[in-house]
Amino acid sequence: MIISASMGAGHNGAAYELERRLKARGHEVRVVDFLPMLPLGFGSFLRWAYHFQLDRLPASYEASYTLFSRALGRYIRFPIAWCAQLLVGRALRKELEGLRPDAVVSTYWLSSLVLGRMRKQGTLRVPVASYLCDFAVHPLWVHPSVDLNLTVSPSSGFSADALRSRATRSSGPLVGERFHANDDRDVMRRELGIEPQERAVLVVAGSWGVGRVTETVEAIRRCGEEYHPITVCGGDERLRSSLVERGGKGTVFGWTDAMPQLMAASDATVENAGGLTAMEAFAAGLPVISFQPIPGHGKDNASCMSNAGVNRYALNDEELAAALRDATNPGPARDGMIAAGLALFAGDPADDALDLAERTPAHALLTPVRVRRGRRRTALAAASLCGLYFALTVGAQGVAALGVGVAKPPKGALNSVYLGVRVNAAELRDPSVVAAIEAMGATVVVDGRTASSAGSELQDLADAGVDLANGGWGRGRFLRWDRAQDDCDKSWKVIAAKSGERMHEFVPGRSFDAFDQLYCRTGEGKQRLVRPNVQFRPEAQTEPALEERKIYLLDGRKGDAAAVVTTLEEFAAAAASQNLDVRPLEDLR
Repeated sequence: MIISASMGAGHNGAAYELERRLKARGHEVRVVDFLPMLPLGFGSFLRWAYHFQLDRLPASYEASYTLFSRALGRYIRFPIAWCAQLLVGRALRKELEGLRPDAVVSTYWLSSLVLGRMRKQGTLRVPVASYLCDFAVHPLWVHPSVDLNLTVSPSSGFSADALRSRATRSSGPLVGERFHANDDRDVMRRELGIEPQERAVLVVAGSWGVGRVTETVEAIRRCGEEYHPITVCGGDERLRSSLVERGGKGTVFGWTDAMPQLMAASDATVENAGGLTAMEAFAAGLPVISFQPIPGHGKDNASCMSNAGVNRYALNDEELAAALRDATNPGPARDGMIAAGLALFAGDPADDALDLAERTPAHALLTPVRVRRGRRRTALAAASLCGLYFALTVGAQGVAALGVGVAKPPKGALNSVYLGVRVNAAELRDPSVVAAIEAMGATVVVDGRTASSAGSELQDLADAGVDLANGGWGRGRFLRWDRAQDDCDKSWKVIAAKSGERMHEFVPGRSFDAFDQLYCRTGEGKQRLVRPNVQFRPEAQTEPALEERKIYLLDGRKGDAAAVVTTLEEFAAAAASQNLDVRPLEDLR
């Protein structure tokens, strides 16, 4: 049995490669994902929070990683294991009782902590191995009751031993056999249009495309015309589109299954995390350069790999240029980098897993422990999760309703009302609706799906000086953090691409929660959250009574164009009769 996690490609890649090797030897193996065992969708939330922090709040990730790895890691791993077991213990016991494994291998640190605690309690009688995927070994990854820790390098093994590992073996990286021998170099270089004299540099940033990838590509181009960057953006379509629009020498890929072929075509790789792709490059005999690593484990891995002599860690453009010269030109420096990487594959983690399983008595099995106190603890943990979710959603909505964290009229803005008009695709194309909005100086609120199907209408509005606001994606998602990402992050980029203007206001027409606050107030696309005081439709029996310094939103999506125009004219007349100026949402603060 192998326990993995859907947190990142390194955990899953190691798990499925180990599964392949064991099955090839005739053994029955099952891979189980740890995060879905957590109740109330908390595993999905953990994955989202990790990605969000890396992508949008890298400084906070760096601080928390440093705090836990340098100061608190040894002391909090046991409380974390206790809490995690409360949440996942029953589901994990059910899996183990159903599978009756001879051994368990974990490729995810949180499952390793839980399994180590179960071994210490005696509730798990089969041995447990933990595969540590990275060069840098975090204190939270090592539980002293885990039977065996498998590491990717001898230096990683020394780090695990220092953290009270019961037993450690430096088995080497778990990399698919496709990377070890590949003869597609000439074919792939011809397909990519790489000239024989050019030096192909593979730029990678993991499956999420996190980090300063654009700056890295530009830095490689500054190193000389002989370098041809091949950039793999993973699942980040925004990054891929941005690099394509920038142009310049090189080739850009999104998600691809052709990594072995791309590595065969390349002369070196530049990476920023020290994860699975770096291990694959070592197997492919490709020199590895670490540059502008992501915070936390990225920087830690880069330093540990440099200390082990398997990479070149470039700290600036000058060091990058020198590293590229050594890595891409034949000679002792390049040969040494390749040999150091290949030397990591001296062992096989599958052999160590089998050795562990062979020592398991035939009768060994999980001992079920059912005590009422454990049920109370589980209930308490579930209640705590519910409370957290309530605070992040309903609680945050209540706080926003009080005006905290949302846009407001400037203090000196008297005798003014603020108006946004939410339109659909038909109204966006209707000249009478557009003219009425433009005449009033109101804001056009459009969702991302409507914008994606629009022609030049948004560009024309922007050119005419009409204020545009992000109305969300236009379709909900079950998980609140996914909904917030679509509404706050995905939508504004589509609208901006169509209009040529950045969005500064987010007007979703629903209640805000903490996930909206996180997405809209961080990252490159910061937006003010606008909560209308009054929302109304064209078919309303009576027009809203206007009050100064209030925000109004006309939702015209389900009405016809004539009704929207009539409602706008009546709103303008009411404002004029009360000596109120109608102002766009961009004037909010």
